[in-house]
Amino acid sequence: MSTPLVLKFGGAAFAELDGFARVARHVAARSAAGQPVVVVVSAMSGTTGRLQETLERIAPDPPARAAAMLLTSGETVSVALLTAALGAAGVSASAVPAAATGLLGEGPPQCAELVRADPGPLCAALAALPVAVVPGGQAVDAGGRTVMLGRNSSDLSAVALAGALGAPVCELFSDVPGVCTADPRLVPAARTLAGVDYATVARMSGHGAKVVHARAVAWARRTGVLLHCRPLPPLEGEGTRVGEGPASAAVVVAAHDERLTRVTALHADGRAEHALVPHPEAPARARRAHEVLFPGSAGQDAAHLPPKARSPHSDVLIT
Repeated sequence: MSTPLVLKFGGAAFAELDGFARVARHVAARSAAGQPVVVVVSAMSGTTGRLQETLERIAPDPPARAAAMLLTSGETVSVALLTAALGAAGVSASAVPAAATGLLGEGPPQCAELVRADPGPLCAALAALPVAVVPGGQAVDAGGRTVMLGRNSSDLSAVALAGALGAPVCELFSDVPGVCTADPRLVPAARTLAGVDYATVARMSGHGAKVVHARAVAWARRTGVLLHCRPLPPLEGEGTRVGEGPASAAVVVAAHDERLTRVTALHADGRAEHALVPHPEAPARARRAHEVLFPGSAGQDAAHLPPKARSPHSDVLIT
């Protein structure tokens, strides 16, 4: 078997139901040359948060295993729907449950640590069918029970599987042009980096940027997997290659508490400057910080991106 492609699609890819058909068409085109494909999927945007809210209304302190069972169901739905969409597009695909991914976790069921990635189960699946659809952010413990790898950890699943399967690159698709020097929804002048090193992206993630999951960056660095952060079709652009580029400055905006937002200016030399501001003032503060780091960028606005939104179908598991 040739080395498979490993593609990860975040929840924004499935904000609308036609997103499943759009992703299926992309996967069909990529698999047409005969190369096997592993597709790692997240829950539809907003699903896990809605499930968490529902769980908290029923039980403020639920049993950890019951919580993990519920909160991983969103990815399971995405696996089933994308597998169905692939079938409709003429692509035979395996819907792979967590127990057959080869990912082993240890620790709390809702935030387990990924400790091993065994390529055997997915190699077997790909030998039977050319495409395997995998739930992101899930593993099993030593007892075979499904555990979560933490919120927003589909990146980690994809990178770990790429490393285990010998894929040199892991492609991470999202609703932004790539790794940007700031959140382009808050800072229109943010630049999309063509290439950047692991350390910069790890620093951004560590300060709260939702670029690439921090543990995914660490796993990629350890296993030598390059990351290609790409915009979802139909957005255009080459995206960002992580691992082979230089260090970069960046501005990170993250919630500090219910009233305050933390705006962090990360300098390329490793320095970090923090400011706490009321939530409404954060975009303006971030734009000023970006202009300091990248003088003259204020008139170079990036393409307009729609605001993030919960999928209207995120209540598919809630009646």
